[in-house]
Amino acid sequence: MQMTLGVGMKLGQTGAEPYALNSLPNTEILADGWQVLQSDMTHYLNASEPQKLLVSRPGFDRFATPTLAETTVDLTGRVRQPYPDQSNFTDNSIACSEFVYTADSIEGASNHSMRSAPQPIAMWLNHDRERVVSVTHELRLAVAHAHARDGQPVAAVKFIVKDAVGNEVTQLATMQSSLRFEASGLQIPHFAANVDLSSLAQGVLLTVDATIYPWVGEAFTLSIGADPYPSPNLTILRLLNDTNGGYGAFYALVDSTTGDDATGQVATARVDSATSPFATIVAAAGAIKDLNAAHHGRVDDAGGGVILLAEGVHALTPFKTEGHSSDIPLCIAASDPAKRDTTVLTDGGVNRFNGIPTRLRLRDLTLRKGGPNSVFLDSGAASAENLLIAENCAWDANEMGSYGAWVYRVGRFVQINCTASEGNDPRQGNSFSTEAIMVSAIGCKGCAGTITYNAVGCCDLDEFTLRAPVGDRPAMVGTFLGWNKFSNGSATNAIVAIRTEIGQRGFAFVGNIIESWGTSTNAALRLNADSDENPAQNIVFHNNTIAGERANLLYLDGAVNVPKSGSFRNNLFHRINIKSDIFSAQTSNTGNWPARYKVGWADNVAIAGSSNEPGYGASSWLGELPSVREVAHIAAPWVHDRSHSGDNTGGGSYVPAASSSLPKVAPENMPYSTDLFGNTPVAEGAFIGAVFSAA
Repeated sequence: MQMTLGVGMKLGQTGAEPYALNSLPNTEILADGWQVLQSDMTHYLNASEPQKLLVSRPGFDRFATPTLAETTVDLTGRVRQPYPDQSNFTDNSIACSEFVYTADSIEGASNHSMRSAPQPIAMWLNHDRERVVSVTHELRLAVAHAHARDGQPVAAVKFIVKDAVGNEVTQLATMQSSLRFEASGLQIPHFAANVDLSSLAQGVLLTVDATIYPWVGEAFTLSIGADPYPSPNLTILRLLNDTNGGYGAFYALVDSTTGDDATGQVATARVDSATSPFATIVAAAGAIKDLNAAHHGRVDDAGGGVILLAEGVHALTPFKTEGHSSDIPLCIAASDPAKRDTTVLTDGGVNRFNGIPTRLRLRDLTLRKGGPNSVFLDSGAASAENLLIAENCAWDANEMGSYGAWVYRVGRFVQINCTASEGNDPRQGNSFSTEAIMVSAIGCKGCAGTITYNAVGCCDLDEFTLRAPVGDRPAMVGTFLGWNKFSNGSATNAIVAIRTEIGQRGFAFVGNIIESWGTSTNAALRLNADSDENPAQNIVFHNNTIAGERANLLYLDGAVNVPKSGSFRNNLFHRINIKSDIFSAQTSNTGNWPARYKVGWADNVAIAGSSNEPGYGASSWLGELPSVREVAHIAAPWVHDRSHSGDNTGGGSYVPAASSSLPKVAPENMPYSTDLFGNTPVAEGAFIGAVFSAA
């Protein structure tokens, strides 16, 4: 069905020039923040140009200074009646292209909006409990926000580091950086700052905080608005300030061939550790702990120590007691980082229950299965207090297949620049029962698993499910998925599935590629859809490419009405489906109408439209109307399409062809200035989707 607005104006059509709202008599913003009530529709219907609102909204500039910004909000179309009267308009209700918030002001109009401006969503690229030995330390935070602009998600981020006696240092980051990870080959846009720690107390844990200043909305400080520490979700960090070297670190070499636990000796310098190697990790950890007590007064604490493994194969034996730490983890690393592939730590084919310390860092190692169903890394964790970090490690299934409990109860599990063996993932990050394991993956290849709380800059991911709390795993809140590549050729469920409540802390899905191919026939993305009855707010869905299959978004297709909305900008979809009151035959199912009327949407493309009707309208799953500058029904724009819409073999390159009809987004409307491959927009803007530049 095609409705019309006045003379020659179709539903969703917008003009170029603002039309002052206060020139429209008796105008009111309704409590939902997305509908304008216009008592005199004659003026609206007979306007020579489509109308716009000039909204003044509080926010911040690049210097974190409070400011009022004028925003143009389009009046996109009249709102219809709910089912079964969907063929008729309401008397005087008009949809907006963006939400109007309770703190916004419009001269000459009544703003009754009860909707608050959305919070930022963020993820640290630093792991918790780092030991800092240089005067300056680089902090990195990835951010998403509904009102991104000018190539940045927010205006600025202030990093804050404090000690326990009241000293504090801060640094404001006003421009984004980009960091590439070797394992995935992908880049992560983020805010970064080199913070000088020399004025803070030495040899103690510092608190790392941040305040995020959005273009629109209130400042968000992690220590106030994020999770209490510790948490797998966004929270503050701790780091140890050892810039003067007074905390102390001991080194011990382990050589299973030439080492001797009776004669092994710990050294104060890494280069001296090779003189007298140990034979086992157990003995080396115990010796480090003894020296920490004798020389630094840290009793029962192996923290800060580094156990270096010589090239060769080392079977893990339990060392939880010997490796216990108080402040920062004990580290086990390859003695020669260049020999990661031949420096192997293995389970030896034996269960290693409760075998590792509650805080442990693994670096530059190959971690190899020795038995098909053996438990390898397990600290007995029952909460996020426990922490396992793996950096630049290779997970080797050793042709023994997968086992969900290979990495078992470890608490927070942070993987950075790690890889999983080709075609044979040992399941180092997967759910097993209700144990406490909570994964964050940064710059990894194939390492996220099924209980991932956050993932950025990762490739070879086959699935993601946003999970409700269960057992020792808390709810996934404020989840951040950015600049990842998902591909699945056999999924029986959606590749990315969100089926839990999303509140003000939000859900960020930015800069990702999803590829559906092979025998996989389910949706590529299911975002609070398919009979989902959970409310969903503050979804930030920007600059994504979804190839080969449909995206089912924010359905209300049952008997329950809940609010569902989000910010959807610069996305390249295969198909868009949004089901609501007509599909469900439920008069009350209007909670997802902001999605159907594309409130908070702009610059999206639906290559094949929707899965039912070709156009827009009340019964179309594509929505009531197009978003601002939305395009539907174009040829697939990619150079190498290996999804269902291409040759269906998987592993495609979703770089746009220069000759494609894919639109570009103006620089001022870009949420980010760098994509997952490191491309930056040219003068005329960037292509819609995850990849900015043509091949």
